[in-house]
This record gives sequence, structure tokens and C-alpha cells, in this order.
Amino acid sequence: MNIVDKQTLADLNVTNSQYRDMVDFFDRTITWGGRDTLYTYFLEPLSAKSEIEDRQWIIRFMQGVDITDILDKYMMQDLEKYLSLPLEPYSATKTSYYLELVSTNFLSLDFKKRDLLIRRSIYEIAKIIDYLNVFLGSIKSQHPTRSIIANYCDKIDCVLEDIDQAEFEKLLENKLSLELMIKYDYQFRNIKRNAIREVFEVLYQLDALYGVAQATKGKPLNFPSIDDRNLGSDMIKIGAAYNLFLEDPVKNDIEIKRGGNLWYLTGANMTGKSTLLKTIGTCVYLAHLGFPVPADVMETVLFDGISATINLGDNINVGASHFFNEVLRVKHLAELLAAGKKMFVLMDELFKGTNHNDASEATLELINCLHKFDNSVFLLSSHITEISSLLAGGTTIMKHLAVRLDEEKGLLFTYQLADGVAEEKLGMWLLRREHVFDILRKTQSQQ
Repeated sequence: MNIVDKQTLADLNVTNSQYRDMVDFFDRTITWGGRDTLYTYFLEPLSAKSEIEDRQWIIRFMQGVDITDILDKYMMQDLEKYLSLPLEPYSATKTSYYLELVSTNFLSLDFKKRDLLIRRSIYEIAKIIDYLNVFLGSIKSQHPTRSIIANYCDKIDCVLEDIDQAEFEKLLENKLSLELMIKYDYQFRNIKRNAIREVFEVLYQLDALYGVAQATKGKPLNFPSIDDRNLGSDMIKIGAAYNLFLEDPVKNDIEIKRGGNLWYLTGANMTGKSTLLKTIGTCVYLAHLGFPVPADVMETVLFDGISATINLGDNINVGASHFFNEVLRVKHLAELLAAGKKMFVLMDELFKGTNHNDASEATLELINCLHKFDNSVFLLSSHITEISSLLAGGTTIMKHLAVRLDEEKGLLFTYQLADGVAEEKLGMWLLRREHVFDILRKTQSQQ
């Protein structure tokens, strides 16, 4: 999946600083680089089944190991500082450079601080390389076909390929002569600088994946199955999907089939339409990250992109109204569909920025246009039930969220997905139950 925009990220609470978001939920990283890597994962959903399954596998693996011994955010901060020292020595050779330092500044405080930073950094880099070499090497020997591990091992081998083993052992013992310090400072900070940075990236990725593993360990989240051949009738099938951010969520089963890939979800405010859309969207999004999803079981095809229009507002900066922003969102979607992109689309109360008749006509026309894009999935929610009869008998799947009316207890929201169209007129029922019209009539009769 390579098509995701800021509106979708905000609507699905992927990255939203105002509320608890997905990044916060899955973040158990230790290093700052690990958190940055995790954040990047959320901005770059995966497109290939093999990549998704590799990431699923390593997260599962990480749930059974402990790599905290090598994860130290302050150590990594110092090592990043070390690698940011000048690329080249000031003198013609590395030897003359350090000899000048020794002869002229040996007793200075700056030299001692620099010398301490270099020696400690060489030791810590060697320790990281050795740890990863043993850890990843062990995994590779047991799982030689896992490309993600093979790729990590290649980056470690790139650093180790021409390093003398006996000298490397001395680095690990933190026994650095001046000669070794000069040699490996020059190696690590100059010749192998880029390779060392790639080793750091491996560590940060492991930190991010380990963080996800620890955040989800023991929780009711499960890894989805991915269908990249599109042979079956099911496009999305989710058992007991629930909202990730609710304390006591209601679970729903979702089944979207080919030929029924457009849902029209009706119901009044507070019935849970937006929450349901976000729940399904979250599952689809996390599935494309290779992360576990909030459901008992899930199967999904792969999409080229996901587009959510749930909490769309006005754009005061460019003078755009809510309705015009809706039009621009639909236009952008139309361009993607026309280009052959397979999209997963969520639209909540579309065209609410215009009058009821206009919105009804626009919604009906849009649905009629979307039907021919049978490789995409469209979930549309609306208050507009009048057009339901015009959609019946076609390939539009009518859904609603059930609600019960009780004269004593009031509205009882079940948040359970049901077939058909919402028939309840909650507004009039509530107004009558609260005797609003009776109060007004009584007041008028007394005047």
C-alpha cells in the first residue's frame, strides 16, 4: 500500500497528537531511533505479501526473546554523536593526526574528553556488532529462508568482512592500545561510517519490532492472513473486530465479498457508525503494516491505498468550505480509481456540507458510479435513508447499527451491525418522549 494521506492518518488515529494514537499504542521502544523507525512504519504500509508475512513472523519471534541488553538510548545517543565527528582527520594521515593530538594537547581537558568518547564508542560499536552477529546468526541458521533476517545479517557482515578477529576480540574486551584506537576510529568513523550507520538502522528496526511485540504480547490481537492472488469470493473477512481505543468495545463480524464490495451504512447519530468505520479501517491498515489487528481472526486482500473521510473540516487558510473539501476528496478518489488503483475507502456522512436534497442526489450518483470498480471496497455511512429503495436489488449491501427504543430507559444503543436499513426516527421519538411539543403547546394555550 503506497497511497495514504494526512486526512486518512488523522481519521484512523494513526498519528494524531490530540488523542491517543496507534503509534502510542504500539510503542514500547527504548531508543529514540527505534521510535523514529516505528513512526516510519506507520507512514509506509507494505505492498507485498512476503514483506507483510516477514514482519508478522519477526514480531511473533520477538514476543519470545529479550533484547533489552543491547538497547540503551543514551548509549545510542553518544554513538550518534561520535559518528557525527568530522569525517576526515585534519592531518594527511590518521597516524600523524593522533600524534599531533598526543604531542600538543595530551594534557588538555578537550583531548581527554575526546579520547574517552572515541574509546568508549569503539568498544560499544564492537559490542553491538558482536551481539547482533550472534543473535541474528542464530536466527538465520534456524530460519534460512527469512529474507528480513538475511538482509540484516548482510549488513553486519559488511562491517565484519575485513576486520581482524584477534583485534576485534580486543575491542570487545575494551583493551585499546593507542594504535588500535587510531586504526578503528579511522575504520568506524571514516571507511565504514555508512556501514556502521546501517548497523544502527538494524538495531533501531529490531527495537521497533521488539516494541510492537511487547505492546501486543498477551493482548487480544491476532495476525491476519493475506490473500494476494484474489481467487476467493471474500475480499475482507474479520471475526470479532473491535475498536482499539475503547475500554469495553462491542465486537462485530465483518464480511465483504466480491460483488458486494459497496456498503451503505445507515443510522442516526450516536449509533456508532463512525466508530465502526474506524474499527474496520484500523484492521485493514494494521494488516498492511504486518502488525496484529484487534480481532479474533482476519483475512484480507491487498490494496494499493486507503482513503478515509470521517472528520473532514473546513480549510480556512484557503477559504474552502466543508462541502468543497468533500468534493475535492471525492475528486482525488475518482482520479485514483480511474488510474486503476485498488482502494479501500471509508466515507462517513458524505456531502453533509450541502442541503439534504442535494446530498441525496450526489450520494446516489456517486454510489452508481462506484459500482463498476469491483476490485476496491467502499464503506459509506449516511443519515439519508430515502435513497435506500433506489439502491435495493443492486449490488449495494445495506447495513445499519441496531438501536432499541425503551420508554423508560430511553435509547439503547447495541452497536451491533445488522442487515438492512435503519428505520427508527430517533429525533421525533426523543422529542415526543421528552414532551417538547406538549410543553410548547401548553405555553401557547396559556398566552
